[in-house]
Amino acid sequence: MRLAARATALTALTLALVAPAVGAQAQGNHWKTLTAMEGGKIQACKMATTKTGPWKIKLRVDASTAKVRVDGSAFVAKGTKNLDHWKSGWVAKGQVSDVGTVKLPRGSAYTLNAGISTGQAGNGGSFRPGQIKAC
Repeated sequence: MRLAARATALTALTLALVAPAVGAQAQGNHWKTLTAMEGGKIQACKMATTKTGPWKIKLRVDASTAKVRVDGSAFVAKGTKNLDHWKSGWVAKGQVSDVGTVKLPRGSAYTLNAGISTGQAGNGGSFRPGQIKAC
């Protein structure tokens, strides 16, 4: 009986110490909504890889207030050439997708194109690094 009580106390202590750290990590990014549809949003934040290297763009679909399931996608382009891409897959209403990444080279020739879709319609736009918050 004493061993079970100690195990329960140790489990409770572990959860009390780990849970805030996990929550803080999940909330640590400063997401900017790029575009929204039916209450779902595709969001991004950026991180520098080096002083002159490409931006690492983190992306997610937040469907926590969506009316229907949504999916998001993003691609990096230079003119008409696609250089990198990400797709969330379907995200159920009330859920948030896993975080994906793309690399966005520095320079005015490169854009991040992002959109969100319900399967029946979509909404999107093109974005420069200066329009995206730092993570």
